[in-house]
Amino acid sequence: MTNQPRVLVVDDEQNIRLTLNALLSRAGYAVTTAATGEEAVALFEREPFDLMLVDLQMPGMKGMEVVAKVREAGHDAIIIVLTGHGSLDSAIEGIRFGIFDYLLKTSDPNHILARVAAGLEERAARRRQSDLLDTIGAAVQELTGGKVQTPVLTPSPQPVAPPPPPNEPSGRVLTIGPLTLDTWHQTATLNGRSLNLTPTEFRLLLCLAEHAGQMLSYTQLVRCAQGYETTDLEAGELIKPHIHHLRQKIEPEPSAPRYLLNVRGKGYILQI
Repeated sequence: MTNQPRVLVVDDEQNIRLTLNALLSRAGYAVTTAATGEEAVALFEREPFDLMLVDLQMPGMKGMEVVAKVREAGHDAIIIVLTGHGSLDSAIEGIRFGIFDYLLKTSDPNHILARVAAGLEERAARRRQSDLLDTIGAAVQELTGGKVQTPVLTPSPQPVAPPPPPNEPSGRVLTIGPLTLDTWHQTATLNGRSLNLTPTEFRLLLCLAEHAGQMLSYTQLVRCAQGYETTDLEAGELIKPHIHHLRQKIEPEPSAPRYLLNVRGKGYILQI
């Protein structure tokens, strides 16, 4: 198939490369593997990829260094970081490079496939919006004979939600104070302002909103938002980066949160 999504797997552990190669190939993706960060950067110089799964900790060039090189070269591939333990520092660093998600290497294979599919769908939506804007710009130029300069529009990173169907479920909207979550379209607003959330961030916020005022433990949040079981330690490290992203988007002052409150060593509470 010539239109297979191209996926690059970057990991210094051979068993991880082989496992992910087999898993993703069976799912219909065209998979290439790299054992080092340097090899991954060289591969991007020769051919484009739609998505990259990259190990955070590798000998030589680290995962975030690979991401930085790929972005500096202008590649817009979706990037998912693989980690054995996770870290908030790496998540903060990843914000600058538009990391789509962080996954534990021990994640369930079906969850990995689901996140890869979600990442590729988001990239396809961005491409469709970009193509539409180009088409509109060209049409305006043709209609005006080139006399009016087409405004430069920046496509939203999230797909525009379609008009609601006539018979939507009645319980699709959850409103708590100034926060509104539309579970049908997976959109959120706070104080009338649209929140630009990733699918994982939306699910995490929905879980917290459904139990507003109650503490949810790290493992409860992973189970609710990600759909699988993990240890308390792993769950805490996995959830922290997403909470950090959410605070950047919903808190008036992220360093002094008023909505997403931390119960040290246990979990989080949404206080609206």
